[in-house]
Amino acid sequence: MNEFIYRWNGEYFGFIYNDKFFDKHSNYLGWICDGEVWRKDGAFLGEFLEGHYIIRRISMAAREIIAVKRVPFTPATPPLKSNRALRVLRPGRVDALDEYK
Repeated sequence: MNEFIYRWNGEYFGFIYNDKFFDKHSNYLGWICDGEVWRKDGAFLGEFLEGHYIIRRISMAAREIIAVKRVPFTPATPPLKSNRALRVLRPGRVDALDEYK
């Protein structure tokens, strides 16, 4: 899976390469497994939505930290993508990427 990731406000954020999650500068941030995105420290980040977004439910109970995966090789940085149109967040959800400023 090679997908480009955007913040809910439409800003290009990064990409998924071979189920690994990277920012737009190819810094490793975590991985994706069964539609869920995990930070590189094993903490739950959010749900992979519509192939381009990572969101988290506000009411969701804290998830258990899982085993950390080996840091992958750094892929070539893809060309920067254009931003997308702003989206309205769904009720009860937040943009999980807001923790990355």
